[in-house]
Amino acid sequence: MNRLPFLLLASLLPALALAGGGLKRPQAEALLGVDEAFALLPPERNGSQLHLEWNIAPGYYLYRHRLAVEWLAPRSAPTTLSLPTGEARTDEHFGAVEVYHGLLAADLPLGPAAGQALHLRVRYQGCAEVGVCYPPQTREFTLPAPRKP
Repeated sequence: MNRLPFLLLASLLPALALAGGGLKRPQAEALLGVDEAFALLPPERNGSQLHLEWNIAPGYYLYRHRLAVEWLAPRSAPTTLSLPTGEARTDEHFGAVEVYHGLLAADLPLGPAAGQALHLRVRYQGCAEVGVCYPPQTREFTLPAPRKP
């Protein structure tokens, strides 16, 4: 059996899809890198709270339910983020969700850990509005103990 016609057709499918042939798929080269799409700024202490900010590029969003903080040290610190209300959306994979666009600010009470060195892991996941989702992301940060006056 001659495979040349099949191989030729398979090689043309992406070009046909992009030329309006009914199939639509985003061009990977047009997507931003994950750190450009969801720029997580270094966490900052703000008194007895830890402040986190994401600068989310236009055309991208973060899922509320995929945002989490895990303390690596000290382990007794709280892990519940204080988040604003997001935009309600129905997601084909997750159902009813909240998402964030633009600048997202979140605070985390430090409690007894306020005067200690902190080591934390931040997890998040987001998507491009064109229908491409990024894999879950993990970033780790270490903040020294605050200086005593």
